[in-house]
Amino acid sequence: MTTSPLAYSTRKDHVEGIHRGAVVVVKANGDLLYNLGNPDYGTFLRSSIKMVQAIPVIESGAAEKFEFNDAALAVCCASHTAADYHVTTVRTMLEKMGLGESALKCGGHLPEDKEMRERLIRLQATPTAIYNNCSGKHAGMLAVCLANDWPTEGYLEIEHPLQQRILELIAEYTELKKEEIPLGIDGCSLPTYFMKLRNAGLGAARFIERGEKEKTPERRLLEAMTNRPEMVHSEGGFDTELIRALNGRCYAKRGAMGIMLFGLRTEEHGPIGIAAKMENGNNKPMPVVMTSLLDRLGLISPEEGLQLERFRKLSVKNWNGIYVGEIKGSEMDS
Repeated sequence: MTTSPLAYSTRKDHVEGIHRGAVVVVKANGDLLYNLGNPDYGTFLRSSIKMVQAIPVIESGAAEKFEFNDAALAVCCASHTAADYHVTTVRTMLEKMGLGESALKCGGHLPEDKEMRERLIRLQATPTAIYNNCSGKHAGMLAVCLANDWPTEGYLEIEHPLQQRILELIAEYTELKKEEIPLGIDGCSLPTYFMKLRNAGLGAARFIERGEKEKTPERRLLEAMTNRPEMVHSEGGFDTELIRALNGRCYAKRGAMGIMLFGLRTEEHGPIGIAAKMENGNNKPMPVVMTSLLDRLGLISPEEGLQLERFRKLSVKNWNGIYVGEIKGSEMDS
């Protein structure tokens, strides 16, 4: 079977829908610790791999050159909601680089943040690229171009030296050859990478492994995400609260179409990577799926688990706000 039930939706006391997908847990040496569904399930990584895409911000010297603080480095790894603190951080990054918002080529969309979205609607303002949930990643990439004396024009294109360097990193982390990775175009117009879940999980584990070493780009990015987790998603967002609950031993990153990568430092297995994919591309069940998995495999402490309690099941409400059911995790038997 390619996929397995990862979560289900109820209405009243009856199951109304089953959310199928696949999950793998991989050690940094490539050993498969656990899987549910096919570990060779193929998918585009979308925004779940942003932490690797942000490595050149450190290795190029751009972070030092433009004095990027923890907030700036964390937003380079983010799919943010365009809350005030996100937009202000990206604007400050661009100002330090001497660039205007027009340099961002990610396209604009209405923010996920309710307050910012309603403000733009009231002002009848067209949301520009800075409100895109990927604007921090794009700002970081522009900084790398400037630090390396590469052209900022065309930084989206796979032929650009920045995208070639990122492709090298993706291949190295996931133990693939560059030419073995099919490419697509992401929602923000950057390249996105197609691969098996087991390779994606390996990449997550290796990011954590390298983050354990002193003075590595991975270590600096992990520190930034740990110190400013609200920049990675938003206050109350699952990525943010998972990073906050595990305080320094993980990163968490969701992507569009129901993909998530999670890297974790464990005492028993060392660095591990988790890759999860919802077959129908629905992101909503992912917090329940991931929390259920962490519980089942004993990867979080009781104290950490308490901080994630609200993600163990999600209420389903109708348009009048009336509670009608829940999304719950499956038993996750392999």
